[in-house]
Amino acid sequence: MTRPQQSQLFPHLEPEDSRTELKTCSNGNLPDDIWKTISAFANTEGGRIVLGAKPDGELTGLAVDHIDKIEQDILSLCQSAFNYPVLPDIQVVGSIVVVTIPPAPAAVRPIYSIKRGITVGSYIRIGSSSILMSDEVRNQFAVAARGGAELIEYPEYSYQDCLDTDLVMTYINLVNSVRNDIYKNSTTDEVLVKLRALSKTHSVTLFGLLAFGKADILQDVSAPTTNIAVTHYPGDSKVLSDDPQKTHLDNREFNGNVIAQFSEAFNFIKSKLPISGSVDPSGQRRDYLVIPEVALREALANAIAHRDYSTYSSRIQVDIYSDRIEIINPGASLVPIEELESAPSVSRNPLLMSFLKDYGYTEQRARGIKTIRQSLRAAGLHEPEFTNSSTSFRAVLYSSAFISSGDQVWLKRFKQFQLNEHQLTALTHLRNAGGGINNSEYRDINNMNSVGDDRRAAYDLMALKKKGLVIASGQNRHRRYFIHNSYAD
Repeated sequence: MTRPQQSQLFPHLEPEDSRTELKTCSNGNLPDDIWKTISAFANTEGGRIVLGAKPDGELTGLAVDHIDKIEQDILSLCQSAFNYPVLPDIQVVGSIVVVTIPPAPAAVRPIYSIKRGITVGSYIRIGSSSILMSDEVRNQFAVAARGGAELIEYPEYSYQDCLDTDLVMTYINLVNSVRNDIYKNSTTDEVLVKLRALSKTHSVTLFGLLAFGKADILQDVSAPTTNIAVTHYPGDSKVLSDDPQKTHLDNREFNGNVIAQFSEAFNFIKSKLPISGSVDPSGQRRDYLVIPEVALREALANAIAHRDYSTYSSRIQVDIYSDRIEIINPGASLVPIEELESAPSVSRNPLLMSFLKDYGYTEQRARGIKTIRQSLRAAGLHEPEFTNSSTSFRAVLYSSAFISSGDQVWLKRFKQFQLNEHQLTALTHLRNAGGGINNSEYRDINNMNSVGDDRRAAYDLMALKKKGLVIASGQNRHRRYFIHNSYAD
């Protein structure tokens, strides 16, 4: 194969990962284990199988007279070898065959080899490997196929003993007030059935417990892990290098229904975050969290709304470090990470999502991730990170302390001046980059893109000058600010 051909095919030869598998074909035959890859991709986010390449990306190509046979063999395998037909997209590029496997609908998962059966014929994708599906994951798929974990019923429990009637009435009154008395002529029982908090036979559902459960009844009936745990660490990792015995500063679990969990966990997290302050142009002092409250609120509500309630092996875990907060919820995102801001809203818990929306905790327009990113950018903070594993979703929100540890120590000398985050970021920039800074550059490094931000930047820079932290050189648009020699190390 010539070098130009290799260059043309290079887009298909990324290293193997969660959505890419590279395989060779011997004598025009499909690899014996290709069914595992098809099953794994169909049961997760989909992916591409590149036939005619080694796992390290080296192109081997396929014999021209084998390509048609390989195409037909793939189609036949996908259509007849599994419990539900898989519909691949097949493209021939030169001597390479690229097979794209779409994710299967939730209602028909798991996709498994008929010949081998569901127990040993079901696979999922974890990283660059296709892994035999565990009993727990198969159970999760079974729950999803029946309509989701929200509709799990608990007929052995009386709903009068499980549901808080005051919470139910509060919600009904709330909905009536914004939806033209939609439930005015319905009894409480009828409303609960319509909401699917009760089944048609009046068995309480998991959604009913999540929304209206009394005290800790949700944890008693479902599992102790249907809650939120928050751990506060003293440093930027779970173990301190100078004191390995000191594991954490505080550790709490929050039980009850989702409203109670959210409210109590949210307030606890806020109490652990540092407060920054600044003086606005009117001379009034403003205090705010080092991580914007709106970002924290969206991230926590997102974890509650999207967690997988069909698994009880883990809980929502919030870890507070000196430089960031990590929020991990059971259940991978149903939307690929790279499409979180652009894809339509998708939820494994539509009833809970609607309930939380009525209370103003979430939106159903797929704007939560965008809101988090925009609020952090507006605060001049590091971009958040979102990652998927096979069993969980992680959101990482950085505070102003995302700067290096050396800069953190250096900034402590300015504590007495009560500077805001933008000013601290500018000082760090001046310390490391040199060359001074002007109004436009101040706004750029702080992601200040709103109307009036040029005036805010001018006010911040003049305040730094008045405090003797920077010196100014030049006039008007040529003015630049340099760190004062006393603070230049």
